[in-house]
Amino acid sequence: MKKLNVNLKNCYGIQSLEHTFDFGNGNDSERSIAIYAPNGLMKTSFTKSFENLANGKPPVEERYGRPSTATVEFEGKPLSKSSIYVLKSDIDIQADSPAITDILVDPENKARYDTLMVDLDKQKSKVINALQKASTVPKKDIEKTLLTIVGLPDFESCLASLAKRAISSKVDHLRYETIFDDKAIEVIKSAEFASKSKEFNERYQELFSQEGTIYQKGTFNPYKANESFGSLDKNGFFKGGHLVQMRGTNKSIGKAELDELVSKINVRIDADEELIKIRQYLAQNLKAQAFGELIENLPATEADELLERLRGENQIEFRRDFWAHFVQSTSDAEAYVQLFEQSQDEIKAIEIRAAQAVPKWTEAVELFNDRFVDMPFTLSISNQTLAALGKEKAKLVFTFKDGDDVAEWSRSEIKTLSQGEKRALYLLNFIFDTVARARSTDETVFIIDDVADSFDYKNKHAIVQYLADLDSNPNFYQIILTHNFDFFRSLATNFVHRKRCLMANRQDAGISLTQAHGINNYFIGILKEKVGKDQRVMCATIPFTRNLIEYVKNDKDKDYLKLTSLLHWKHDTQSITVAEYFSIYNDLFGKDYAGTDKPIIQVLFEQAQAIADDANYAGLNLEDKVVLSMAIRLISEKFMTEKIRALTKSPDFWCEELNQFGWLIKKFTELSNGVPELRTLEKVSITVSSNIHLNSFMYEPILDLTIEHLVRLFNEVQSLKVQPLEGCITATTDVAMSA
Repeated sequence: MKKLNVNLKNCYGIQSLEHTFDFGNGNDSERSIAIYAPNGLMKTSFTKSFENLANGKPPVEERYGRPSTATVEFEGKPLSKSSIYVLKSDIDIQADSPAITDILVDPENKARYDTLMVDLDKQKSKVINALQKASTVPKKDIEKTLLTIVGLPDFESCLASLAKRAISSKVDHLRYETIFDDKAIEVIKSAEFASKSKEFNERYQELFSQEGTIYQKGTFNPYKANESFGSLDKNGFFKGGHLVQMRGTNKSIGKAELDELVSKINVRIDADEELIKIRQYLAQNLKAQAFGELIENLPATEADELLERLRGENQIEFRRDFWAHFVQSTSDAEAYVQLFEQSQDEIKAIEIRAAQAVPKWTEAVELFNDRFVDMPFTLSISNQTLAALGKEKAKLVFTFKDGDDVAEWSRSEIKTLSQGEKRALYLLNFIFDTVARARSTDETVFIIDDVADSFDYKNKHAIVQYLADLDSNPNFYQIILTHNFDFFRSLATNFVHRKRCLMANRQDAGISLTQAHGINNYFIGILKEKVGKDQRVMCATIPFTRNLIEYVKNDKDKDYLKLTSLLHWKHDTQSITVAEYFSIYNDLFGKDYAGTDKPIIQVLFEQAQAIADDANYAGLNLEDKVVLSMAIRLISEKFMTEKIRALTKSPDFWCEELNQFGWLIKKFTELSNGVPELRTLEKVSITVSSNIHLNSFMYEPILDLTIEHLVRLFNEVQSLKVQPLEGCITATTDVAMSA
């Protein structure tokens, strides 16, 4: 016998859970167990506990800090972490970071691979930020610039090379963006500059030192002189008869004399057409001017050295010196290179495993495309041949088609998918991993938490079908948790044996798991057998019976209308007896149950109170939930009817509307908006009002409500105070007891 013994205490939200999961002899339909657990009861806590165990960590109790213990044994031995696979209910798709990769590898290795890549990406971003700040080259161009300048195939090799480079020229006092701006480079590349840059620099420097010069380094150069004098002329300064006086002179001069003076000072540089062109190049835009001013302000020897290093054959080495200086000036670059080197062996090992596993991924992708229908995309491995040869990482591609339009996305581009589509993609990882594990002889216990959430019915069936496939593997054991009764029933009717369909119940001492009954048809399998023996079941059959009368007759039938008075507060609600109900029931089902003259409404409230007083609940509790829901709505409608009578001074008022509860709450809100009772009534409307209209084959909504919630709401509506009606129980003025 294959058994999994689980004993959890204070593990997340589970106070206590001790259960032996019996997988029988390991035969088909015995290796899978389904647990129906309403939200908030145990699913997430159970899943997180096993997730911790799979990661080699003990479960914890996060809220109160209580000490936790978790004993999990398979066939009498501690369950190893490698034998646990947890599929969580939350969608776990990361696509925000560019470092989240498209590599196809088993989830554990991919998680490690992505962690390595994300860490590298973060450190690389630090390096790029530092290099951008030093060089002012845009971040997006840093990597491309280094690859071009250093000439090595990847960013990391370029950094390593620059980190070790001996810098042959002093560059820390120079601004990279001034020298290597595109506009400055245009000047440097010109034929005139290439042939006469040194001569230009000599003659240009003389402009600032010759006798009678009007120029001053760093303050007033030929370009600024042209701009200033040209502006005066353009704005009519000289035509207005104004004169200028130059520094060091006592004489004021007009435009003609000024032009003659400037021409005389510039004669050495303007005597050569090529030198004139160089001066024009350096004046044509702000970037070129900045480069010219750099040359102007350097000592002559340094300017000559700079110009020499900018000659075509020398320029690339000069650039490398700059980038070596930048790289060697930031500790982030060294840290990145070290991290890269430390990670490479592990990264390459994972990539090799990915390449070897391409056939496995192909099989999984084909299964996904076949099973999940109406997806907006189909999946494929874009580089299957190269990946199989180990030349590239296997990459997943999403192909979208709309008519003749086709688009292909990578995993990092899936942000526009719906929740259901994202969940399908999330399940693809699960399919990948199970395909990998299926090739092994190791046993695996799968903990599967509400895998069908966010899917439509077609793809819920695909999930059931896939889980059934897993059930056929003799080394796989499944514990499937869900809060969705429809999905739970699908598991039971497809491949999970009824004996292994369990119901989670909250007890004083913790959580208990008991066999679930009435999964296929609760009305036929449970209620119909007990209707004559159990008063609670009798009350619970009222909405089913009414529903069937509507089917075989119509909603105008007298029996249908009488049963409506047991689901809504009507003028005859208090007078209908158990015997009258059984008369209707017997006529419909051909039975001969005998009833008393006790008002059935009194039986209903007595049973509802008994349920509320019970501390422990077991099984699906459908009859309990139906009885509580009926009582809650009747109490609420009686309260609103009495309030409307008082507020409108209409003692004979009865609601005759089809949507009675909705009409009553709307009317009561109009008459007394803002009263605290409305909050309770709105809870009733949201929680139970529509769920009572259930039938013999569709009662999942009310099942998925926790009975604890209904008990709390029942107790809350009983605090709504109204005046008792004549002929009713008057031990208290509470609504329920006054009925």
